[in-house]
Amino acid sequence: MDDFVIPAKTKEELEEQTIRFLKIVEKHNLCFKRSKYNFNMEGIPILEVVVGRGQVKMEQEKIKAIKKWKTLTKVKNVESFLRFANFYQHFIQNFSHTAKLLNELKGKKEWK
Repeated sequence: MDDFVIPAKTKEELEEQTIRFLKIVEKHNLCFKRSKYNFNMEGIPILEVVVGRGQVKMEQEKIKAIKKWKTLTKVKNVESFLRFANFYQHFIQNFSHTAKLLNELKGKKEWK
């Protein structure tokens, strides 16, 4: 068995749901390596974001990558950055304004 998530609003509910899940696993003779799974996690990475506590957030590694991104000096760099950032646009305040300015840079022949 691979990749399962047991959502809950409280630790008590999580404990109940986990016990119920493990009973179903046992009843149907299903197997999984418990050493490969994490229980009682407050957030889990799914599709490049972290889901937990009723929220969806960017992974910290992605935030660090954006902060460390080198100064954009070529059109190719701007396009690459926009592709990366576009995936996370709903996490970035005023993204459309920033993206508009960066897209305008792509059309300039000379940068200052």
